[in-house]
Amino acid sequence: MFHRPGKPPIMIEGDNVEYVELDEHPVVFYEAMGRHCETIGADAIIRTYPQEQHPAFPMTRQIFVIPDIQHEFYPNFFSDRVLSARRRAFAYALSCGGAIATMTGHSRATMVENGWTRTDDVFLMPAALPEELRETPEPGDLPAEAAKFDRFFYMPANMWAHKNHRRLFEAFKRAYPDLPPNTGLILSGNPEGFADFIKGYEDLPILHLGFVPHRQVAALFANATALVYFSLFEGFGMPLLEAFHHGTPVLCSNTTSLPEVGGDAVLACDPTDEAAMAALMKRITTEAGLRDMLSEKAKLRVLAYDWEGPARALRAAVTRVAGNPAEYPQRQPLVSIVMPTRNHARFIREAIDSVLNQSYPNIELLVMDGVSTDNTVEILKSYGDRIRWISEPDKGQTDAINKGTALLKGDVLAYLNSDDVLLPGAIETVVRYFNDHPECDMMYGNADYIDVDGHVTGTYNTAEYSFDRLMADCCICQPAAFWQRRIVDRIGPFDVSMQTAMDYEYWLRMARSGAIIHHVGDKLAQSRLHEDAKTLAMRGKIYEEVFEICERHGGYVSFSYYLGMWSYRLYESWSGGDRLRRIAPGIYTLPALVHFASQLSKIGADPEKANYVAHTVFGVVDRKSPFLGRAVRKAWTLSPALRRRFR
Repeated sequence: MFHRPGKPPIMIEGDNVEYVELDEHPVVFYEAMGRHCETIGADAIIRTYPQEQHPAFPMTRQIFVIPDIQHEFYPNFFSDRVLSARRRAFAYALSCGGAIATMTGHSRATMVENGWTRTDDVFLMPAALPEELRETPEPGDLPAEAAKFDRFFYMPANMWAHKNHRRLFEAFKRAYPDLPPNTGLILSGNPEGFADFIKGYEDLPILHLGFVPHRQVAALFANATALVYFSLFEGFGMPLLEAFHHGTPVLCSNTTSLPEVGGDAVLACDPTDEAAMAALMKRITTEAGLRDMLSEKAKLRVLAYDWEGPARALRAAVTRVAGNPAEYPQRQPLVSIVMPTRNHARFIREAIDSVLNQSYPNIELLVMDGVSTDNTVEILKSYGDRIRWISEPDKGQTDAINKGTALLKGDVLAYLNSDDVLLPGAIETVVRYFNDHPECDMMYGNADYIDVDGHVTGTYNTAEYSFDRLMADCCICQPAAFWQRRIVDRIGPFDVSMQTAMDYEYWLRMARSGAIIHHVGDKLAQSRLHEDAKTLAMRGKIYEEVFEICERHGGYVSFSYYLGMWSYRLYESWSGGDRLRRIAPGIYTLPALVHFASQLSKIGADPEKANYVAHTVFGVVDRKSPFLGRAVRKAWTLSPALRRRFR
């Protein structure tokens, strides 16, 4: 068992159990874990929860335990930063793991249907009641505050959005006039956020006890009129088993995994229907014999959950994954390429041929022509049935790309402008990379710049991907970029309001959504620069859109863009620019600095933006210096003020 510094989270005595204490920094932790697994010759690893870091050990021989993928159903319950991190971590597990263990049929179905799940070994490993939750309470274990009520409903849960506290409070308010006198509602768990949730319900007998010891929890269950657990989403629902163990009636949601766990031992309703929730509260306190009937069913229901079944399921899975090949099976997905064009007859044949001449066989190409007035359509007709093409009015390049993509069927997508070209073998490289890295949502390679005659004039400034690197400038060359359809299903089409930088907006939107983006060193494409190219003809508009994009997806604009914009304004956008450049070649840095400084003051005044930018900066520090990253983590853990300021 690998664990962070200090006491292991669980102690099991046995000659076959080894405890390995590792560094608390995630990167250092997993590096050491990989070395240890190699030393002892491990056959398989059980990962108790997905993380973004991984040991140097075949992913196909790792089992991931995933209770649920709630974040895909209620993404609004998570901050952008947390949601993005969860999606990346879960993508690795679902796409690369040898097997996935989950606790209910509902959770299993959601993972099997998820676009990131590649393994076909998603198995059930239901939970049972841990020993520490099986305590029998003594008469004096009930907290004094709870003993003041003649009867009470009990809700043990942190103040998380999906736990649905506000609706529970509203239901209690509706039911309260019809409940027996001196009936209360008691909560336990992390009280952080309670002050916000209780607003408007302060006059009700609602009590939050915070964290309480196991024996007091047992006493609360044993004495409660009913467990109220109207959660919006549960991967399992351990409080139901706790209630069943004590013979406590359960009122809960009729959604996600709770009906499966509760069976006929619960009363359930729609967790968004406050009137129905209130009606159940009234029934359990007034309907003769109902509590006794549910109590008897509860005692029988808990017997369906023991540890032998999940233990056998886990052991069988370990045996299976230990025999898995270290390599992933190779697939041949359909690669779909849309080519927007208008009046590019001079270049389009070379662009089309660069796709048709690829060595990879499973490609579809769709040319979207915006009613060209040159001989583009004649060229398209000359290909016969070798390509598909549509010539019709559109709202610009972005609209053409979106319409074309909607008509394509491939799992791997790209768009190639009709003046750019793919290099031989590019698609074969792309497919091989996605096969070898199934967690990857988008990959991009290197590219050259070429002139009107196809001569190489330079190299595109690509770089290894990181969010902060992409924020500094567009290090992703569009014709050398390919992405999986599943990410389109998540983030939607290109932004049609963008005239020049729609690709850059898409990359940043993709990154912020939690996409896993990789750079490869292979040269995949050539990007043509000529007088009609938008990247040359619309520099001012590009900076306008880039500033908007960076503000929207990163919360700040990199200093490099301020330098570029002011260089353009002073040297390129007017007739006297060349002369000014000769006289004062570095003068543009001064207005750039002033402009950038004004941005910093605005960020500091916006807590939400400052929080997001701070996390981006921490990512850079943590990546480059584990020592500093460790220190920042410790300071954040020890300081309530920092935790409030930087969530």
